[in-house]
Amino acid sequence: MELWDVYDRDRNMTGRFHERGRDMRHDDYHLVVQVWIENSKGEWLISKRCPEKPYGGKWETTGGSVVAGENSFEAALREVREELGVTLDPSRGRLVATERCDYPRWKNPGFIDVYAFRHDCPIESIVLQPGETCDAMWASLAKLDELRESGELFQGDRVTPPFDAR
Repeated sequence: MELWDVYDRDRNMTGRFHERGRDMRHDDYHLVVQVWIENSKGEWLISKRCPEKPYGGKWETTGGSVVAGENSFEAALREVREELGVTLDPSRGRLVATERCDYPRWKNPGFIDVYAFRHDCPIESIVLQPGETCDAMWASLAKLDELRESGELFQGDRVTPPFDAR
């Protein structure tokens, strides 16, 4: 069972918890992270969602919910480790955007913190998480645009590059 800290609409913690998988109250919020990883060639690491997941087969950047007791930076590092097997250097990342997403845009309202990191690794070193990710690639901005245009990139209203990951 995964628990989330519950926040109010001004991002103050309420002291309550929410169990993942249940619908949240429309006046409760949780915290989510999105992590963009840029290599020294200016390419961005994206992964493909497993077919059995909602929006299966779509490419996306790494992200997920912040669990109770964790801050968003810790969650960003954890999500990348879990989904891609990549350990990021905390000193090479920074927060690039924060956004509040209300109901009905999000079924479970929340705040999304978007992080950018600099990291180089060969694509062959990526360790995909069964049930979550089924492929990975380094994509140029042009490739991201191509995937977005074709509907193959799952992004919704999220923040996307370009931005400086340094």
